[in-house]
Amino acid sequence: MNIPLNKHETEELKKFFDEIDQDNNGKIDRQELKQLLETIWGTNTDIDINQAVQSTFNKCDLNQDGFISFDELTSLAKSDPISSDLTEE
Repeated sequence: MNIPLNKHETEELKKFFDEIDQDNNGKIDRQELKQLLETIWGTNTDIDINQAVQSTFNKCDLNQDGFISFDELTSLAKSDPISSDLTEE
């Protein structure tokens, strides 16, 4: 199922993307995602952060170039409403 995002949702997703994209190169690499997850979950957790990074890339990196672009993140948010909840405050 593909659910369209409204303007506000797209803007919030872009802000979220830009916060993760620490080097401002327009794409999220594995290290940037890992840093985000460590910030959210901490390093002392039962959650395997490396596995979470791999799982996220398996789901988001549609062209398999080793990065997550804004378009790829948007595609995930459109197809998985639970993922788009990440940007809500």
